Parts: sequence; structure tokens; C-alpha cells
Amino acid sequence: MTEWSSQGPLPFIAIALLALLFLLRFVVPAAEMGRVKAGIFFTGVYLASLVGLGVFNPPVPPPTHHDWLRLLSVLLFSFSAVITAGLLLFDVVLVRREIPRILRDLVQGIAYLITAALVLTRSEVDVTKVFTASVLTTAVIGLALQETLGNVAAGLALQLERDFEVGDWITLDDRITGRIRDVRWRATTIVTKNGDLMLIPNSAIARATIANFSRPTKAHRQWIHVRVHFRHPPARVREVLVGAVRSLSFVRADPSPDCILQDFEADAALYSVRYWIDDFQRGNTFDSDVRSAIWYALHRAGMEIPFPSRNVNVTEMNEDRARRKDDEEYARRVDALSRVDVFRALDAEKIDRLSRRMRLVLFGPGEVILRQGDPGDSLYVVRAGSVAVQIGVLGASKELATLSDGQFFGEMSLMTGESRAATVVAKTDVECYIVDKEAFQEILQEKPELAGIISEILSRRQVVLGLEAAASAVPTAVQKHQLLARIGAFFGIKPR
Repeated sequence: MTEWSSQGPLPFIAIALLALLFLLRFVVPAAEMGRVKAGIFFTGVYLASLVGLGVFNPPVPPPTHHDWLRLLSVLLFSFSAVITAGLLLFDVVLVRREIPRILRDLVQGIAYLITAALVLTRSEVDVTKVFTASVLTTAVIGLALQETLGNVAAGLALQLERDFEVGDWITLDDRITGRIRDVRWRATTIVTKNGDLMLIPNSAIARATIANFSRPTKAHRQWIHVRVHFRHPPARVREVLVGAVRSLSFVRADPSPDCILQDFEADAALYSVRYWIDDFQRGNTFDSDVRSAIWYALHRAGMEIPFPSRNVNVTEMNEDRARRKDDEEYARRVDALSRVDVFRALDAEKIDRLSRRMRLVLFGPGEVILRQGDPGDSLYVVRAGSVAVQIGVLGASKELATLSDGQFFGEMSLMTGESRAATVVAKTDVECYIVDKEAFQEILQEKPELAGIISEILSRRQVVLGLEAAASAVPTAVQKHQLLARIGAFFGIKPR
């Protein structure tokens, strides 16, 4: 107890620090548990030394000497206090602010030096001699560890300049690309896109040319290059390419995507599609999706991505084979038209003419085929694949049905020119036949009485689908007459 009382309030403060450190174990992150354990260890050693000194009661040294054992115990207590203060400051008070680890270590290192100097001074130890010896020792160590100290200095400079932070995506000299995991005293750790961990000396990073993809904002521009045949007009090509990219959900609307004619090559024009994204890590996946959308868009527009001129493709096509392919395609077209109820009133000759005017288009998964509210004048027949019919309700999208092979949509726009009543999205790779107004107008002008038959079929179909508010399942004469008038006005005929 004599030893305990001679230390004044320090033992009681040590007990409080010990209790506080045990509580901090449940608050601080796992990465700082080493500091908590060090603080508990220093405090425990200090209290144990008091007990040991009280039990063994070693003699007090003469006035010309220092009681180094008791001095060491006080230093351990002081270091424990510094550790506890650092944990409270950085992990409790400033927990919401990202303090660089190097800066934190530097602050605590200075605190250790100041605390040690104060304790030694109060114990009447000649601090100048201690620090003189320390300077000489440091000089010797510094000469032996020049490279390591250079990495330490570079790491400190990188943290203070704040040109990048943990979590940023960077590339070094266009050779190493990854996300910063940690900036330590000697090296910076980077996780590449392949999930590999790389440790790069800070001095090498300080000398490297760094591109930071996360600054000044998360927005990053991607480039996709595509070759298109010379016979297609550049303005039309750019329109098709930008339209394909703009429809993708991950592409930023601001800044908007664009396309430039990059170069004229030996066998094609080179276009560069540029678009902005927010997630640099998924850049390769986004590039793949953009290339797929571009392929489908160019195919629908009838634009060719040419083979290199040195490749020669030869396909033997005799007359019988060509006739057989034409017959198979003709049969598929006639079968597709026969499934559409609004065309069942047509005779074989008109079905034949209409089938030869149909166009085949392709869509990729997730592409919007029709958008609710857009103008339209064509009908789509699904040849292969499946599509989702969606309608906007209170700002949300609700799926009404899924259509597959042989089913059709867009008949009201073809017959009346009204805006699209729903949005249709491809769920898989989809092949569709398109029947447009121009192909059907000639048939109606030759036989206007077809308009009456078609109006009755359409009005009945509207009631079944619930597109018109009707009290019964049978369309009224007024509905038929209104629909007939709209068909006549759209095609410029006088229905009978």
C-alpha cells in the first residue's frame, strides 16, 4: 500500500483506463484491436509492477542515481494513456471522418515522444543526453535503411496530398489497374479487377504516372470501336449506334452518349461510341452489353459489319437449295400472318402479297421494342423468342402478359395510327416480323369493305383485353363505328 499511495492518483487512473480499454474492445474496428490489447498490456504491467514493488520493496537508489524500475512503470502507464486517448479520438470522436493511417500513426508517435520527455524531465533525467544518443542511433539506422525510409516519406506525402484515397480506382503507368485497399508506411496495397492483391512500394507510386478513375467524380467514359461498311451514311450510322447505347439502363444520361467517325480503314469506316458509367469496376461487363446492343441495332438497320478484306467467304448455293430456302421462309411468313385474327378476312392472294412485304427484325434480351406513348403504324408478329408486355401505373411498370412464338402486338397502331398502349420488352433473343402501314394500305384501298370486318374484330379484341370500359363482353355499335371511322381516316379510304 505504501508503493500504491506513493504514486498518487495514477493507480486509480490506471484502473479507469483498464476498464475503458475493455469497453473499447466492443466499439473500435477489428483492425485496431492490436492497439487495445497493447493498452491493456501496458496498464496491466504498470499495476503489476506496483504490486511487485510493494511486495518485494526494493531499496531506494542513492540521490545520484535514478529509480529506473519505477520510472519504467510510469512510462508504461503514460503510453497506455496515449493509446487510450488515440482510440477515443480517432475511433469514437472522429469515427465518421476518414483519417489516413499514416497521419494517425504520426500523431501518436509524436505524443509518445512528448509524453516520454515529460516523464523523464519530471524524474530529473537529463533528457538532452538521452536524445543525443537517440539522434546518433537514428542517424546510423537511417543510413542502413535509406530505401525503407524513402518509402515511409513517400507514403506520408501521398497521404498528406490526398490525391487518392482508400477505395479509389487507379492505374499506374498504364500497367497496373486496381482499387486502393490500404496505404501503409512502406507500401500501398491494391486489389486488381481479377481479385489479386498487389503490394507496391510507396516510392514507386510517388514516381509513377497515376490516373485516378474515381476523381473528380465517379463518372467515367468508356470507348467502344465498331467497323461499319462504307455504303452506309455516317449520319445514319451514328444515329443507330447512339440509339442502341442510350437505351441501356447503366449508361448515364448526363453526360449523354455520343459517337464519332474515328477513321477510314481499308475495308470499313471506324466509329467510336463513347458513353459514361458510374461503376468503373464493371466496365468490362458494360462494354460487352454495349457491343451486344450495337450488334442487334446494326442488324435491324440492315447495316453490315464487314469482314476484313483479306477474308474470302464462299458458299455454294445451287438453284434447288435457294428455292427450298425461299419456300421455307415463305411458309413461315404465311403461317405467321394466319395467326393474326385481323388478317383472317384476307384471301390467299392478299396474304401472299402481304407476306412478301413483311420485314424480319432482331432484338436482344432487355431491349425495348415498343415504348408506351410513342407513335406507331406497324404490327409485330413474334417469330421466335418471348416478349413482356408492360404498362406504366403511377410511375411504376406492371407486366401484363408474356407473348411468344406466333403471337402478335401493335395491331391498333397499324390500323388507326394511335400511340402505343403499352411497352414491349424482349425477354430473350427475339425475331419479329413487321407489317407496316405502307404494306397494308394498298390492300385496303383495293378492298375498302375489309375495314368494316377488321373494325369489328378489333373492337371485340379491345373488350376482351379490357382496353375499353365496357359493361358487357360484346362491343357496342358505337364502338365499332368509331373504330371504323378511325381506320378510314388513317388509311385515307371510305369504309363500306
